[in-house]
Amino acid sequence: MVIANMVGTGVFTSLGYQLFDIQQGFSILMIWIIGGLIALAGAFCYAELANRLPKDGGEFYFLSEIFHPALGYMAGFVSITVGFAAPVAGAALALGAYINGISSSLPSIWIAMLVILGISLIHAYSIRLGLLFQRISTLFKLVLIVFFIVSGFWLGNKTNIHFDISPKAINEIWHAGWLTPAFAVSLIWVSFAYSGWNATAYIAGSVKDPQKNLTRSIIIGTLLVTVLYTLLNAVFLTSTPVEALVGKKEVGLIAANYLWGDVLGLFMGAIISLLLVSTISSMIFTGPRVIAGMFVAIPKLNVISKESKKGIPNNAIITQAIISIIMLWTMDFESLIYYVAFTLSLFTLITVIGMLKLRFTHGKPEGYRAWGYPFTPILFIVTTASVCIFFIGEKPTESILGVSTALIGLIFWFLKSRSTLNA
Repeated sequence: MVIANMVGTGVFTSLGYQLFDIQQGFSILMIWIIGGLIALAGAFCYAELANRLPKDGGEFYFLSEIFHPALGYMAGFVSITVGFAAPVAGAALALGAYINGISSSLPSIWIAMLVILGISLIHAYSIRLGLLFQRISTLFKLVLIVFFIVSGFWLGNKTNIHFDISPKAINEIWHAGWLTPAFAVSLIWVSFAYSGWNATAYIAGSVKDPQKNLTRSIIIGTLLVTVLYTLLNAVFLTSTPVEALVGKKEVGLIAANYLWGDVLGLFMGAIISLLLVSTISSMIFTGPRVIAGMFVAIPKLNVISKESKKGIPNNAIITQAIISIIMLWTMDFESLIYYVAFTLSLFTLITVIGMLKLRFTHGKPEGYRAWGYPFTPILFIVTTASVCIFFIGEKPTESILGVSTALIGLIFWFLKSRSTLNA
């Protein structure tokens, strides 16, 4: 579930936007490594929280318990819109762009909408079929990525991208690249690519033996994805001229054409597009369960939480699909990614601060404790807060949209509180 949520839109689209401002190979790979370390620091903290508070809902449940239900409902509304519906829309748009690059018979946005509807129907029909589809598509995704990496390095460096790692070059990069707005913007794209490392925290109450399995899924999944991301971007950079990648969403398809030629490259591009299906599927499985958990306590809206005879939250699946399709038609890809990256970063930041609060008020938890405490939560808080502050200055529209989305959650908290008082 963690790998399926993480590996998808971001890694197969981000590089094209990073190359607008940074065209030094080592700098770009370091950004991916740094992004992975930040995600891993957050994963350690979420693993402790999920073990201490093992119940479905993710930030909705965590923040309701740690701070106040009002903040929980804000986080919950962010989860169901920005955390799941928006990434589903983004992944579907990327998938549409890949398929459109192979055969332009149907516009990308229509392809995206059909994919969302099709996968939603699979998960609404059967839990077993949905999980089987999820496992097969995720395994297929991993096998293809490993093949892409191995064959990419085997075919060798075909470009003149620079990977100078001498002390002099690193010092120049540090002052000219890593301390600039371009680096921060690039890190935003990377943070979006790594989103999903906390996926199993949303279904903590449904995991068997959470003390062991939750911790392993979050930490091992994040570590594995960090390695895959770094190697995959190295292959993209060494296989394809920079000018062919700049500003392009379908970087995997373009790299495949340069690695294997037009015919085999198109075939590989078609297979890469299927990888995004796994990402969409995992979010369509998880997101509706967060929606159901949030609305079950609101009498006027608890019909959204109603399950079928098979125990499937069909109404929540429909709700998420509708939100995703609306986003498809109202936001362009770049704005959608910035909107998601900022808003999710803001609430993971607040959640990790909540983990520190629990440590101060309730002491050390039994079972798993965040590795590297207190340095790992501090690292996550400082780096994520810095990115959020920079983001507010550089992308005020997306920032305001993200905060406004969270504030809508207060409406649902008010409805829930009012129903409780009336009862």
